[in-house]
Amino acid sequence: MAVVFSPDALVVADQLVSLLGLRACWFEPFPFDELLPRIEPGRVVLPPEEPALGPWTIDHGVELAVRCNGLPLGRFVLISGEPTVGVAFPPGARDAALVVADRFGAELGRAWVAEETRASTA
Repeated sequence: MAVVFSPDALVVADQLVSLLGLRACWFEPFPFDELLPRIEPGRVVLPPEEPALGPWTIDHGVELAVRCNGLPLGRFVLISGEPTVGVAFPPGARDAALVVADRFGAELGRAWVAEETRASTA
């Protein structure tokens, strides 16, 4: 899986590192090669077993989904100092991270649509 680094994604990753006290963070575009626990409003969703992908493990990080109009664009992979499924992050920090991801998803969606529009009119 290619890891995408745009200047905006790097800025947001740095914000998430500070907000959640992470060891590392990066953006990956959809689709994903492996399943991770996912932070959602008010909860952490554990991935189901997927025979094609194999079982998930606690040490591969936590997913913060990036969506635009409900469509998945990618995710931030959050790597904590200690293995966690995400519940170790304080609820207020998880809520703030979701706001950051939602804002980034809206901006990324607009940028991708504008890029596609330019490409189709060229």
